[in-house]
Amino acid sequence: MNRAVAGSFVTLGVSALVGQVLLVRELAFVFSGNEFFIGWTLFGWLFWSALGAGFGGRIGRAEKAPRSLALAHLWAAAALPAVFLLIRASRSLLGTLPGAVPDLLPAMAFSFVALAPLCFGLGRQFAVGVRAWEAGHSPEPGRSAGCGYAFETAGFVLGGLLFSWIGVVLDPVRVVGWLGFLNVAAGYVLCAVGGRRGIGLRLALVAALLALAPAALRGERIGRRLEAWRFPGQVLVESRQSIYGHLAVTALDRQLNYHENGLLLGAENEPQASENLAHLALLAHPAPRRVLLIGGGFNGVLGEILKHAPERVDYVELDPAWIALAQKHGGAARRAALADPRVHVAFDDGRHFLKRAAPGNVDVVLVNLPNPATTLINRYYVREFFRDVRRHLAPGGVLAVRLAFAPDYLGPELERLGASIYRTLSAEFAAVALLPDYEILYLATAEPAPPPAADEWLARYEQRGLDNDFAIPPAIRLRLETDRIEKVRAAFESQTAAQINRDGRPIACQYQLAYWLRSFHPRAAAAATRLGETTWPWGAAAAVAVALAMAFSVRGRRTPRLGAWGMGLGSFSLMAGELALLIAFQAQCGFLYYKLARILAALMAGMAAGAALATRRLARAGPGTLAAIHLLVAVGGAAAIPFLRGIETAGAGAGTGLQIAFLAWAAMLGGLAGYEFPVANRIYLAGRPAGRHSVGIVYAVDLAGSCAAALLAGLWAIPVLGTQTTLGLVAGLNLAAAAIAARPMLAAAGGACDDEEEERPRAS
Repeated sequence: MNRAVAGSFVTLGVSALVGQVLLVRELAFVFSGNEFFIGWTLFGWLFWSALGAGFGGRIGRAEKAPRSLALAHLWAAAALPAVFLLIRASRSLLGTLPGAVPDLLPAMAFSFVALAPLCFGLGRQFAVGVRAWEAGHSPEPGRSAGCGYAFETAGFVLGGLLFSWIGVVLDPVRVVGWLGFLNVAAGYVLCAVGGRRGIGLRLALVAALLALAPAALRGERIGRRLEAWRFPGQVLVESRQSIYGHLAVTALDRQLNYHENGLLLGAENEPQASENLAHLALLAHPAPRRVLLIGGGFNGVLGEILKHAPERVDYVELDPAWIALAQKHGGAARRAALADPRVHVAFDDGRHFLKRAAPGNVDVVLVNLPNPATTLINRYYVREFFRDVRRHLAPGGVLAVRLAFAPDYLGPELERLGASIYRTLSAEFAAVALLPDYEILYLATAEPAPPPAADEWLARYEQRGLDNDFAIPPAIRLRLETDRIEKVRAAFESQTAAQINRDGRPIACQYQLAYWLRSFHPRAAAAATRLGETTWPWGAAAAVAVALAMAFSVRGRRTPRLGAWGMGLGSFSLMAGELALLIAFQAQCGFLYYKLARILAALMAGMAAGAALATRRLARAGPGTLAAIHLLVAVGGAAAIPFLRGIETAGAGAGTGLQIAFLAWAAMLGGLAGYEFPVANRIYLAGRPAGRHSVGIVYAVDLAGSCAAALLAGLWAIPVLGTQTTLGLVAGLNLAAAAIAARPMLAAAGGACDDEEEERPRAS
């Protein structure tokens, strides 16, 4: 039985880790790839898991726990496919057109509710597993929970490794099927070791096995049929699951549309956007010989660049799958542009390409990407990227960046977004020209330059023999009207609260979120705008309030409450540090989608090691141990600040050393959190009767702390205050917690000294 329960914990860890990564990727499609909603997804996941853990202790006798644990595995085997199908059909259910931005609040509510069946069951499963473990071991306070925690995190590690090596390239439907098989097997083993009872449960497990067989064996065929649910009203031409994201090509009448993680990147027949970007950018330079294009070459802009007769065009595209799709489905003109000998395609991250390229030899750099709605795209709208571009521009070189825009309706949210990019560019470039239209084009130069002259541009147009459909002389002259330009510039300069966009503070994503909300909920957009104006004193005040509440709660002889506070703050710090790690990794390395499972595996490996070590030393653990853990968390958070500042100053790079540093950071976070869990359990449960709700409650408190961090850090602190400020606040909170946790130990030492002084006169 003991081995069966241990295997159940491992299965729980594998299911939770792989299921979490899988559903996060599916929900990224719902939220158009916005990584900050990873925090919201984790909030929903942890909320329902905490609720399930709180109810998981309703097993009266430990002897009933194995059967309940087998039922929990059956529930997981059924709930995961159901939740997966529900999320896959989310855009149709929400009435969101393909490529369109969904109504944010209904999408958030939908994802929150959709996760409930699976996560509630997983949270309950842990508490039930601890009760089953107690049936064969002595119920020493904290030991059973610590052992279960260690086996569960071992499953996390195994799941992360399997997904990063195998699952990332498999169809998600097949992954869901094999996860169901694993849970059915674990449930059947528990029934087998429990004796002949439970025939009905065994039959249900066999029925679940047969129901999951098509998904596990023919997942790709089923996945292709389910893929059409994501694009209602359009024909799915082809979709691919790349290591960098989900790619899809759809057709609407005669137009091909290119999607990545639900975000519309461009269309095949989109000459107006391609012509405006390419020709306005290259006409700003007197003789563009070397051109660098970052992203979006498959929508026709590459062919427009070649009309200016450059000597060399470097086209940087992260995912080779996009080029394969463009060559397969694009028109003859697109294929001819890619095959041109002047075009050199580099399958690389744009920022990493610049890092390795020779400085000072590029005449024009074009960034052909959507608005900074995700941190992956926001990396090309930050000061650090603009600094790298400036170093690589030749004298007189031009950087062209564009945003979707509406010059005739400049609401405060759009003004704030446009002003942030304008100020970020102005911080690195001497001159920034604004060319507003249905999109605004920023033209930045390192040397001071006068405003664009229409006559000079039109002369270059004639000289180069251009013959366009949309970027024609009358349209160019309209884009260069001084009154129109100055109106937009004045609107940007009036937004004094707009902040510079940085890797460590991706504020443009928050401004884009507010602009997103404006389309559906103006009041919510106004609230998001005010939230973006908050500063670090608000975070400091919140941290002080939490520290005071903790100090007041554990005063006197309420030491058990110290364990609950320790678990809550420990899990809060872990989640805040994890989200800061993920955002920093995305900013510097640029492929979080690919490496997410590996980071989580490193995190969970640290948790497993920490929990196992703490369980062995549990007899000596007390408030002093808890104080030491919080002190180490504070020191680690403070040490991470200069590390992040250093790599942001040095610029982005995805070298092996940097990736190892991030993985070590994750393992350290996990080790401290894993060590704290059994210790905090022991402090909380010591002196209490072995109640049936105890384990569920302490695990629920642990999850509730992570839940709060996912909401506060993911959606507010990191994008608004920045990763470094967030880590500083977490370090300060843990320093206060260490001081509070050390008080019982110091008081006991002081009392012992007082007793010794009192005894001395009597002895003499």
